[in-house]
Amino acid sequence: MAELGKINKLKIISKSKNHFVLDGEQYGDLWLKIKDIDFFERTQKNSLIQVFLYKVTDNEVAVTIDKSKAEANQCALLEVVKISEHGAFLDIGLPKDLFVPINQQRKRLRKDSHCLAYIYLDKKTGRLLGSTKLNRHLMEESDELESGQQVSLQIWEKTDLGYKAVIDDKFIGLIFKQDAYRSLSFGEKLTGFIKNIREDKKIDLLISKKANTESHHELDKNILNAINVSGGTLNITDKTSPEEIYKKFSVSKKQYKQAIGRLYKKRLIKIESERISLI
Repeated sequence: MAELGKINKLKIISKSKNHFVLDGEQYGDLWLKIKDIDFFERTQKNSLIQVFLYKVTDNEVAVTIDKSKAEANQCALLEVVKISEHGAFLDIGLPKDLFVPINQQRKRLRKDSHCLAYIYLDKKTGRLLGSTKLNRHLMEESDELESGQQVSLQIWEKTDLGYKAVIDDKFIGLIFKQDAYRSLSFGEKLTGFIKNIREDKKIDLLISKKANTESHHELDKNILNAINVSGGTLNITDKTSPEEIYKKFSVSKKQYKQAIGRLYKKRLIKIESERISLI
């Protein structure tokens, strides 16, 4: 079945002058104008051709061999090329620019600026639209991701805690400052790893597997420092609430329990029912 907002392989059912007529499956016959004469002449009837399928109006489906910068259900860093009273238009690499309605703009877009947009199909019309309100379209919680899993990331924004990033065009997670190790650029794509799924199912990220070991050392050091600062004892144990642990150390209760377990095995602390303290 042919998919709107996606690259499809469609069959050429006939040729006419500089046009191919394609089998658009449920969308019927589709006309594709070819500017490259050599390509037109050497491409035979019944061949499959890769095309991008999209609606130009609510009722008209079009195809193009132009390469789109993103497909439906993906994020992309795109340039704002035009502003109107109803919204903004982004260069997505197609003959028709991508429209971002005002109610889908997190901040009012400006001409010649760039934005990270989520591309989606309007449920009523099937037309391709964009949104900079990524949290409307992407999930910030996950049951399916696992610690250590490799993922594709795209940097969305910088926050007080670190960087928010898009994960596999489906989720939003957080790279803490201490796990970034370098300045990250808006819209930058990179490979990352799931550091942790918190108790509230929010997603913490790493940009290096090496950072997982380093973050253990950092957490252990932070706990020892907190005990020292509080006079040799700390009233945060493995029975403390996840919220209080996260507020103090920005880690899950599971990570905290593992850390104090490591410190206990090294005989650096002792663990009591209501506190931990230095040995």
